[in-house]
Amino acid sequence: MVDSSRRRGRREVMGNHNRCWIWGRNVVQETVRAGRWPVLELLIGDWIDGASAQECARLAEQRQVPVYSESETELTRHCRTAEHQGFAARMAPFPCLTFEELMKAMPRTPAIAILDRLQDPFNFGAIIRSASTLGIHGIIIGDREQADINSQVARSSVGAINHMPIARTHDLSHVAQQLLRFGFQVVAASEKSSIPLHQANFSRPTAIVIGNEGRGVSPELLSLCDLSVSIPMTGKVGSLNAAVAAGILFYELSRQRSLSPSQ
Repeated sequence: MVDSSRRRGRREVMGNHNRCWIWGRNVVQETVRAGRWPVLELLIGDWIDGASAQECARLAEQRQVPVYSESETELTRHCRTAEHQGFAARMAPFPCLTFEELMKAMPRTPAIAILDRLQDPFNFGAIIRSASTLGIHGIIIGDREQADINSQVARSSVGAINHMPIARTHDLSHVAQQLLRFGFQVVAASEKSSIPLHQANFSRPTAIVIGNEGRGVSPELLSLCDLSVSIPMTGKVGSLNAAVAAGILFYELSRQRSLSPSQ
């Protein structure tokens, strides 16, 4: 680890600040450990000591990532927040897969989430977190009206972003058509559906479509779905947050598959 005064000529790779940096002890350490999302430089507070910080610095240096010791004031200036906990990292763009690359990594009975124009980064990160723990093998996002993978997404995923394969495509409808040809069922979450969630059969290869927070699944994509399902609800509020709805669908898929001897 070197002192911050030795930093010279840092190359900025992204204009948007939230895309450049991630911060917070857990998410930074998990990102460095995973070694998937390229780190351009690691900043550790000069008051931070202990085995976890030493491990983080050692792993970064093994991957030839510059590691700098920074004051609390400097870390806050870089992150533009005091919530960094003494850890920050400047990041390269997240390495999204192509659809073809994602499909090569799928197991025998895959489950995929398709996110249609999800715009809230906290929803996006929460969905990644739920997907990683509830039997989803990959996520597909579009490149229009879609929240970018940034510090907010990384933090709300609690590091799960480093372990969930994510593919980006310019045409989600074309992807849905390909999945149908590959034998997937494509299931949309829709509060307007008369079919309750528990009546769906998730034992076969499945793609679950989660729509935009305000407009739901686009009509073109919805028309390609084999099925749309709703979550039975009581009370006076008739809809759920996109991340909560996704978590419930993922849980039902996981529950059904845990009961199936073929899974």
